[in-house]
Amino acid sequence: MNRRDHTAFLVGYAEGTFGPECNMTRAEVTTMFARLLTEQIEADKTYSSTFNDVAKDCWAANYIGYMQQFGIVTGYEDGSFRPDVPVTRAEFAAIASRFEKLTQGSKSFTDMPATHWAVRYINFAATRGWVTGYEDGSFKPEHSITRAEVAAVTCRLLERSADQTYIRSHIGELRTFADVTESHWAYWYAMEAANGHDYTKSGGSENWSRTYR
Repeated sequence: MNRRDHTAFLVGYAEGTFGPECNMTRAEVTTMFARLLTEQIEADKTYSSTFNDVAKDCWAANYIGYMQQFGIVTGYEDGSFRPDVPVTRAEFAAIASRFEKLTQGSKSFTDMPATHWAVRYINFAATRGWVTGYEDGSFKPEHSITRAEVAAVTCRLLERSADQTYIRSHIGELRTFADVTESHWAYWYAMEAANGHDYTKSGGSENWSRTYR
C-alpha cells in the first residue's frame, strides 16, 4: 500500500454528497485499493481474471484481474466474483489484512466463531485498530460495509489522519459534503479520503501544507 502519497481515494457524488450510509460494491472496493498500491496498474496492459462473471468489457475488469494476481481479492466456490454485490464487513477486513503479513490477532467478537472463514482476518484487523465492532461485542461480518466505514478503515490502514486545524481554516478550498458535516462521526475520515494533500508527519498527526483535487 502507498502510505507516502496522500492522494484522494474516496470522493462523493455530483450533487455534493458523500453518501456515508451507502454501500460499496466488490468491484468499487477492488478498484479503490488497486489505485492505492505502490505498484500502479499499467494503463495499456490487460489484466485478465479467472472469474466467470467478470466480462472483458466490465469497467473494473482490469482492476479485478490485477488484484487477483496478488491474491488480494478472491471469488466464490462457484467461480464467480460478483462485482456488483455490496462488499461485506468481513470481506473488507479480509482484503485490508491481505496487504500485510497476517499474524494472530488478540481481539475477538461474540459473533465470530473459530470456524468462520474470515475470523483470522477480522481479529488481525481489529488488533491493528483498523476495524471495530459494536457496543454489544459483535462484529456483524455479513453486514454490508458503508462508505463512511470504508473511509475510516482505509485511513487507519494507510496511517492517515486529517489536519483539523488546516481544514477549518481552508474549508472554502476543500471538497466538502452536504451530508457529512463536522458533527458526523466520520467527518475527518471523509475529509482525509476526499482531499489530496501534501503534508509532514508530527508523531501520529499530519500537518497539511497544500491540497489538491
